[in-house]
Amino acid sequence: MQAARERAPEVSMAQASSTSSRAALESARLAPFGNPYLEVTAERGGQGVTKDLTVNGTLWMPMELSGQGRSRGREAQDFVLLHGALLEQARASAAARLLQAYGLVVVATERKAVLVELLANARSEADLLAERMKRGDAIRPDASLAGMEVARQEVLLAETEADLVRGRADLARVVGRDEVTETLGSSRPPSLSAPRKLVKGGTTPHARALAAEAHFHASAAERWRREGKSTLSVGLSAGRGDYGETRLGGGVAYAFPTFRTNRPESARAAAESVRASTEQRIYESVAERQLRSLRREQEEVTAALAVLTSKALPAAEDAVRAVRETYAAGKVELLSVLLSQRELSTLSLRRLELLARSWQLVAEYVEIAGDLP
Repeated sequence: MQAARERAPEVSMAQASSTSSRAALESARLAPFGNPYLEVTAERGGQGVTKDLTVNGTLWMPMELSGQGRSRGREAQDFVLLHGALLEQARASAAARLLQAYGLVVVATERKAVLVELLANARSEADLLAERMKRGDAIRPDASLAGMEVARQEVLLAETEADLVRGRADLARVVGRDEVTETLGSSRPPSLSAPRKLVKGGTTPHARALAAEAHFHASAAERWRREGKSTLSVGLSAGRGDYGETRLGGGVAYAFPTFRTNRPESARAAAESVRASTEQRIYESVAERQLRSLRREQEEVTAALAVLTSKALPAAEDAVRAVRETYAAGKVELLSVLLSQRELSTLSLRRLELLARSWQLVAEYVEIAGDLP
């Protein structure tokens, strides 16, 4: 899980986005001054009224007086925090994908061992019947049924091999490796019945990401409102009159925020903040119920596994032994033996399906909670 949290493709991409988001902090370092601009005019009077050319130059310096710089800084900080929360969400998703792939591999590995044993028994049965048919001690339909059972087990084994290829590829991808060749551990998934603090106040990665998104949009709305207020420009002028005299002066300029105040942009950002906050509240309530549901579901799956392991499988094994003894005594047909063996095979594979389902429940739990209980 540690490797997945550090090297999974989605984590690497989220890490890159988080790193690039820090460039927004440059906006917080901007001085509260705009770019100075120079305005130069030249005039000459007509009909000999003035003596010469009048030249005047004014240097204007815009200044932010409404806290625009502070609002940009808050927005930049919230932007970085948002990408940090998205990185944590990506790590939770990578951990969930790891558990899903790990569960697929360990269950498929055990299923392969079961199917290899079942296939060996089926082939032994088919070879025995083929020899007996050559001696005239068995009929062709029995040999055909035995061959069909061999083919069925071969198909199941090939499907399991395909599952192993997919599972190992997913496992290698999520831990950032070319392939995974190690022998994995037990097929028993972690238990979700351990006590855990309930989801409150945005403790899940997804809820924290939604909360960070709401804060970012709120900061963006405030920044749009601040920037909707015009800057004050201070100007210094110098020039030469038409008589050659030096002219010095100064002034201020201000654009009244009457028609363009960034209201549409601010309203859109505020609406996005409300939307993210609403999603966060809904997700928190749903996530808490879902975590409880996943725990209860795994408890039921575990109970089914216990019944299957302690009662159903031993009973099926006893039934297979009894039918084989009866068949050896010539009192039942081969079809009864094959049906009992198929029932044992079905129960053995059903146990593995329940294990795979339990692994899926653990993966869904980690996807929501961000970690194992």
